[in-house]
Amino acid sequence: MRIEKISQIAVKKLFSELKDDLGSINLKNDLTSKTLLPNSLVGKAVITNREKIVLCGQSFLKDFLKQKFPMLEFSSKYKDGNELNTNTTILEIKGNVKFILLIERTILNFIQHLSSISTYTKKFVKKIQGTKTKLLDTRKTTTGLRVLEKYATKIGGAQNHRQGLYDQLLIKDNHIKLLGGIDNTLKIIKKKKIKNFMIECDSYLQVQKCLKFGSNYILLDNMTPNEIKNCIDLKKNLKKKTLFEISGGINIDNIRLYSSLGSDFISSSKITNSAKSVDIGLDII
Repeated sequence: MRIEKISQIAVKKLFSELKDDLGSINLKNDLTSKTLLPNSLVGKAVITNREKIVLCGQSFLKDFLKQKFPMLEFSSKYKDGNELNTNTTILEIKGNVKFILLIERTILNFIQHLSSISTYTKKFVKKIQGTKTKLLDTRKTTTGLRVLEKYATKIGGAQNHRQGLYDQLLIKDNHIKLLGGIDNTLKIIKKKKIKNFMIECDSYLQVQKCLKFGSNYILLDNMTPNEIKNCIDLKKNLKKKTLFEISGGINIDNIRLYSSLGSDFISSSKITNSAKSVDIGLDII
């Protein structure tokens, strides 16, 4: 997906979150600032990270401020993908402090969430450095945030797997079960003359049959390291190139082991659903 389209989605999401925070987009709905602060008060705020991070979401915050809050000035010398040491000034914002405080929690939640995913993804990527294996994300994402979370995994160094059900043909275990088993599934694929497909296998026998059939992409699901090694060894004497992906139970502690088995790809949902929120704050200075 083009970055311009992702930015449109991000700005729309930020604006929606701000509406949730205020009830409606109305400066007067920030009751504390309305009650205590004069309308003419101006100042400067800085957004800083309180731990090491891989920055993500910064470019979308700029677009959000430019489009929705043009009365505020902002500046930054960093971009998405930069690895930042603790206490780096990510963004400076100048202007009416009521507007700055109005958007504080919305923009912090946003950049914290995306940066947590990019930071955790980078840890996975570093674990498999020196191997031929590439890291893939999955569709196990937060409802309503798939595009943005997949952007964050890419910023962290992973490759995007399929975006949804519409962009790749992946035959999974439930499809195989409904079609009457692996043999009948392959017969149907042949009958329908399907050429480009990915197929999930959970046994050595299934892999043997898929390789014999000529499958060019096999997903090895929830197998032990020894089972995976045996399956990958099957393709040594084949003329046709078959790509292998390891999936199921992959985490930060075992990914190095699995990446040493010779697979082309490893996918893990952990990079999106288990990333611990990073600490980023906004301070008036």
